[in-house]
Amino acid sequence: MNKICQLLGTNYPIVHEPIHTLTDGKLVAAISESGALGILGINAGYKVRSDATSSASISNSNKIGTISNNSLLDAMTERNLMNEQIDQTLSNTFRPFGVEIASTSSNPEDDHRATELVELMRKRRLTVALFEDFGKVASKAWVNLLHNNGIKIMQIINKINDISAAQSNGIDILICKSNTELASFVHQAGKTPVLAGYDTTNSHVLKDALRKGAQGVFLKTVFALAKEAPTSPIIKDKIINAQAQELISFKMNSRTIYSLTGKLPQKLAKLTQDNEDGKQIFTAADGYQGLINGMAEGNLEIGYTDIAADSYNIKTIKTAHQIIAELTNNN
Repeated sequence: MNKICQLLGTNYPIVHEPIHTLTDGKLVAAISESGALGILGINAGYKVRSDATSSASISNSNKIGTISNNSLLDAMTERNLMNEQIDQTLSNTFRPFGVEIASTSSNPEDDHRATELVELMRKRRLTVALFEDFGKVASKAWVNLLHNNGIKIMQIINKINDISAAQSNGIDILICKSNTELASFVHQAGKTPVLAGYDTTNSHVLKDALRKGAQGVFLKTVFALAKEAPTSPIIKDKIINAQAQELISFKMNSRTIYSLTGKLPQKLAKLTQDNEDGKQIFTAADGYQGLINGMAEGNLEIGYTDIAADSYNIKTIKTAHQIIAELTNNN
């Protein structure tokens, strides 16, 4: 049996990559109920539906957090909101799903917000976490805390040279975001399961990843555009009607971001052309708030999107079930 399926308890080795503040229980349940693994991401369910009635998701501000704290909610709001989204997910599926734990602290004792989520996962008997350390490898202290609470941990590893540290710290599943480096990444990872995390809308991606030695895929854009996804309908409509030349790219924190065109994306592309530092571009984008403005609110004057370079190939909005069926039928 596939290692990823064994570890996660899924039918298919397909894992959903959540986008900051752009997941909810409805989407995650639809993905997991279809045999893959859905993940409740950072600030899941917050301010993405105009008809939201949850007290945890009500705010008088259009901004979430600050650039310096990566647009994270405070501990109490995040915990209450995540608990609501877990309830919503469980009301629609009994299949496994995950929770994203985000922290920039190597010591769990220094991050009350993140440890509250780990405690919530323990109480709700959830056993899979995606760890987001914003470019750093999760510390042994974090891995031990998660493991001691019966939680398996997966993480994006940005550099092949970081694989040995990730393995030494005990991370269960490694995620490689580079298509060109995947074969080398898999070789270096040895017996540790690897998810191919390069973002593409190609329905043959699972077959390609398995051929290169990965045990599964970690996909973002296809699920962000699912019928159940809380992505702005404006953005969904723009993407399915987009042509290749209508996507724009810019560098941010050592990553190339592909976005629909708009006032802010054009500004960020110009800064990239002028060889501005990636961190300065991140600041000009208003950090993850710019992503929230674009993807959740549909405002490309003050926001941007983070989508696959081949997103223009998506011409219809499909359900999560249809997406997973297409991915597995092409395997």
